[in-house]
Amino acid sequence: MDLRRFNILLLILGLALGAALALLLVRGNEALPGETEAEQSAKQHLDVTRAAAAQVQAFLGVDHENVEEQAQVVLDGATGDFKQQYAEELDSLIRSAQAQQSTAEATVLEVGISDIDASVATVFVAADTVVTSKATDGTSRTVPWRIQLDMVKEDDRWLTSGLQFVG
Repeated sequence: MDLRRFNILLLILGLALGAALALLLVRGNEALPGETEAEQSAKQHLDVTRAAAAQVQAFLGVDHENVEEQAQVVLDGATGDFKQQYAEELDSLIRSAQAQQSTAEATVLEVGISDIDASVATVFVAADTVVTSKATDGTSRTVPWRIQLDMVKEDDRWLTSGLQFVG
């Protein structure tokens, strides 16, 4: 190979390397979510945590004036046996909330994931509700809750398939 061809080859390689370096500098560290296993895991944990917190707030929150709408939020985030059981108890829940003029504002304190894989998770949630009703003579009372949720992933959404109160 003569010297002229060798210099042209070096020039082309240098330009390609420079373009690649410029592209990396422009892109910086902007990795796309899910690009690495760690990012996928972090996103999955965040999605499960958000879904569990929202479901507990919907489940524990009560406003006797719009309990049907609140119940629909629970049903929309539920699946399987839990959804069926909740739907079966819904009329009783609505009548009770309206008769007692109950309100409960739920605050999620902590969410912890016990087990998780690609499609199922066990989540523990600590929450408080501030409750008022005829039974409390309109006085607010704080009630602590500890709840275990069994979550399943369906159509890219984490839904509650089981809910139980724990000590």
